[in-house]
Amino acid sequence: MAGVDGGIMFTADKLRGWTQEVFQKIGVSRDDAALLTDSLIEANLRGVDTHGITRMLCVYVERIRKGVMSAKSNLVVVREKASTALIDCNNSIGQVGAACAMRMAIEKARQTGVAFTAVTHSNHYGMAAYWAMAALPHGMIGFSSTNAPAAVAPTGGCTAMFGTNPFAIAIPAGRELPVVLDLATTVVARGRIVLHAKQDKPLEPGWAFDGRGIPTTDAHTAMKGLLAPIGGYKGYGIMLAVDFLCGVLTGSNYGIHFPGFLADNMIDPTDVGSVFAAVNVESFMDLPEFTAAIDKALQEIKTSTRAEGVKRIYVPGEIEFDMKAERLAKGIPIPEQVVKDFIALGRELAIPFPEA
Repeated sequence: MAGVDGGIMFTADKLRGWTQEVFQKIGVSRDDAALLTDSLIEANLRGVDTHGITRMLCVYVERIRKGVMSAKSNLVVVREKASTALIDCNNSIGQVGAACAMRMAIEKARQTGVAFTAVTHSNHYGMAAYWAMAALPHGMIGFSSTNAPAAVAPTGGCTAMFGTNPFAIAIPAGRELPVVLDLATTVVARGRIVLHAKQDKPLEPGWAFDGRGIPTTDAHTAMKGLLAPIGGYKGYGIMLAVDFLCGVLTGSNYGIHFPGFLADNMIDPTDVGSVFAAVNVESFMDLPEFTAAIDKALQEIKTSTRAEGVKRIYVPGEIEFDMKAERLAKGIPIPEQVVKDFIALGRELAIPFPEA
């Protein structure tokens, strides 16, 4: 999980209020600021700090203030059929375009059973699971994926050609928690490397390579090098497929055509593509029957024989739900260096960062 290992504790409410105020101060509308803030704080609560305010807030603010990403939303549906839609985001905030696309997928799936939508000319949309999980309250299975600037070489190469290209799927359950699978197609997200570099912490072996394709545990070296794909050549194949779905199919950037990483490129729009899907369970079986079957399957998995020394078998998303409960009770950890960044940003915008 892409979480920080420690830091100064802040309540979610304090961080939420301050973050929303910051976004409004730089020109983001109240509704868009609330959506953007919620997606980031939810990532922090679930322990996905690489996609929370921990890493993304200052980057988003700088991109908006420099005009690299538009503070104002300008979404246009350029193609639409009964169960599909393509939305041109015109460099709007990624979360705003994602919310629109996922909402359309859910609405269309009510009528057609299954719907697939996409956005083009968009931006980083935060945690992929946030959008897949939006389908859960509607009794639907949700899916989302997005592409990103190149950080991974194809199998046998040492030139970065593919991004971390994450995808997420959320499946409703009954008495059990929903199944939420959210993963990058790299061993760790690049944001994890960024956070380790900021804290001068070594990487775990197998996470990254240097620019020559030689394994490294130095975060600063990895920042200039390559990330390792999950499952070797299989991960390479998955990230290629995601890039073609999110980038080529939508007419957005892909692979080597991205202008650079978010924090490094403050000149050109990113031009991200993302895809979303909703599957209406009622199109295949009654929802109570489905959720009961999912409950049964989950119980079979979690009560199966454990390996020696293992206390609990988890299913995807369970650790994150546990983490959210813990962080709601105890607070969200923000690394000391990031706190200093927030204090400086608050001072600059005349919005004091709250006390721990």
